[in-house]
Amino acid sequence: MKTRLLIFIVMFMHGFAAAALEPVTKIIAQPTSPLTVMSYTAKYQEGGRYTTEGIRHNVQYENTSDSQIVASQIGLLSFDVWNEFLDRTGGVSIKDIGPGGMESGAWVARAYADFTFLTGFAYVGKVRYADGRIWEADLDAIANEVRKIEQGFDVEKLKGKEDDK
Repeated sequence: MKTRLLIFIVMFMHGFAAAALEPVTKIIAQPTSPLTVMSYTAKYQEGGRYTTEGIRHNVQYENTSDSQIVASQIGLLSFDVWNEFLDRTGGVSIKDIGPGGMESGAWVARAYADFTFLTGFAYVGKVRYADGRIWEADLDAIANEVRKIEQGFDVEKLKGKEDDK
């Protein structure tokens, strides 16, 4: 009987500890965005014969505008177990999405110490309409949301190399 109780306690504690470090994902909504992120998951995946090591981000999003969209970029931010910034990735999709249309994408981000991933953020970064107009996220608003877990987060970390012009 004592052995069974000990096994139960060990299994319970192991399950409790494992649950404490399950990845946390957050969607940053923007009222003016023509796309809405409907679901977002992220987790570290080990490399294998047919998989790339890194943080796998899966996103499903919907065109909530009344215009045709021809390209989009989903901003994906990764933080480690200490809520420190790991990586910024722009998940780009060049696909037509009509009004009310849904699309999904998966991107693997490689970062130094990516195995320490715990928290991910997803937001709509940029959108190109069929008529050539471009919508861009308010990066200061995104940074303010991120500062809820990393107080000193610098908005410059949201800018890609192409934004350094």
